[in-house]
Amino acid sequence: MITVCQCLVLGLMTGTLIGMVGVGGVLLAPLLVYFLGMDMHLAMATCSWSFLFTGITGTVSYARKKSVSWQMVGWLAIGIMPGAMLGAKTNSVLSETALTVILALLIAFSGINTFFKQADSDNPRTTVNYLLLILIGLGLGFGSALTGTGGPVLLIPFLFLMRVPVLTAIGVSQVIQLPIAVSATFGFYRHGNINFSLGTFLGVVQALGVILGAYIAHSISTTALRRIVAVALIGVACFMLIFKVK
Repeated sequence: MITVCQCLVLGLMTGTLIGMVGVGGVLLAPLLVYFLGMDMHLAMATCSWSFLFTGITGTVSYARKKSVSWQMVGWLAIGIMPGAMLGAKTNSVLSETALTVILALLIAFSGINTFFKQADSDNPRTTVNYLLLILIGLGLGFGSALTGTGGPVLLIPFLFLMRVPVLTAIGVSQVIQLPIAVSATFGFYRHGNINFSLGTFLGVVQALGVILGAYIAHSISTTALRRIVAVALIGVACFMLIFKVK
């Protein structure tokens, strides 16, 4: 039985990380599974719904700081919606072990890439080819729904690779949680099950953490922020693989 206190702790912790580095949401499904005993498929579906609330709060917080490239968001969204619905359908037929390993390896790769990527101050980039963004969005939507993540954990490393400034990358990743959450939730509802009451409560609590995380992100150096992102990703991957092996 999941208690209110447990939900508050999980929601505030992951919400703050989402707002600060964009990758905290990936922690939620494993935590629900390993510490609260939820089925992985149900946990991923419930988390997808909760990310609607963090997406709204993160969008407002970063838009107010002018840290969102709306052009990038628009092109990404075109690919995200069909990709997310396909990912949710695929999730329903894969085993829990397969989902966990896929997610953990993807997160580890993202963290290592982020850690060794050069700082965005060296020839930063503010525009990306629209066709490339649509293709990234398609893969992003599929991968996010498949693994029950909000999107930032998969998108941010790609944007870093394309030399998008760190705050802009995190800002865009906040907004794309919205189309992913809506599309993935629709897909999970058709092909599986969702705990809407738990997801709503977690989403509201996470949204409060996002506000705090966004404030922190705009108060520290971009180099420190990038390293925090990388360490958080690698730590999550190790956590998932260790507990899965046990």
